[in-house]
Amino acid sequence: MPAPTVANVTARGVIEFCRSRGIAAERLLAAAGISPVSISLPGARLPAEQAFALWDEAERATGDPGIAEHVTRVLPFGTYRIADYLLLTGATPRDSLQKFIRSFPLVNGAFEMHLSASRAGAHLQLHSPYAPEGPSHFYVEFIFSMVLARLRLAAGMDWHPKEVCFAHAAPDHQEISRPMFRCPVRFNESENRMTLAREIADMSLPSGDPLLSEILDHYGQSLLKQSSKDDFLGDVRKVLADGFTRRDDVRLQITARKLALSGRSLQRELNARGTSYREELDRFRRDLAVELLPRVPIHQIGTLLQFSEPGSFYRAFRRWTGKTPQAYLKPTSS
Repeated sequence: MPAPTVANVTARGVIEFCRSRGIAAERLLAAAGISPVSISLPGARLPAEQAFALWDEAERATGDPGIAEHVTRVLPFGTYRIADYLLLTGATPRDSLQKFIRSFPLVNGAFEMHLSASRAGAHLQLHSPYAPEGPSHFYVEFIFSMVLARLRLAAGMDWHPKEVCFAHAAPDHQEISRPMFRCPVRFNESENRMTLAREIADMSLPSGDPLLSEILDHYGQSLLKQSSKDDFLGDVRKVLADGFTRRDDVRLQITARKLALSGRSLQRELNARGTSYREELDRFRRDLAVELLPRVPIHQIGTLLQFSEPGSFYRAFRRWTGKTPQAYLKPTSS
């Protein structure tokens, strides 16, 4: 089984925070055994053990046991693309978390995340296969801090959890309550857990967008399936999903730029895989249209997929399926 990996954007946040404290990135990366190229390359992933070592080196260099909270503050919303938008667009925090958890491996393949419920509320649990006293505990604290920051943004209010529990021990001279969480923080517990009161877990989010939430959930799962087959195609489809989510320009040159490639290089990479940018864009639109059709008004789907007028969408849908959208929805007679 391949070693677990994590998205490199978190490591970039660690480096940025350390630079703000006057600490050279080169020294930290060398100590953690990380190549500078793997940090700067868009969409690259790092072995989890190297990422943990970087957190450990950063804490040692800064002398800051609360580094996880500080790194959260230097990584703005949108850093994690689909994952961030899943936390923003759910109907409630519970709904957002359920969808975020499904796509969590896109961000971090080292831990498993679950959501459970009790009379106390909703419990976000993070299961770690690593020793609690090891450097992985910085990442555990960061994940809870990052999720909380995104859900506060989605809610438009400064709420706090009921409690946060960590399996690792408290650092020396550490306050029981952290500034980010503003609730009881317990250490040496049986699991890593953040508890949301029921009224918080089920409150309506003003940023909720059912259509975008469905799109992101669907494509998060699609990207996970693709990632085991071809990382490059997965990156292309991730950028396409991000472009449609943001209503951005999805032309070849724009997508290539987001992948740090020229348009010619992107076409060459796709051609080597037996496909083309036009085919990938068409496949993306087709899959998304079929997925959304039972739940979303037809005219909204056409607009979302950036067709210039309804007729263009209808012609494309007939080419994809051999039917009009209305006929596709009708159950076949037995």
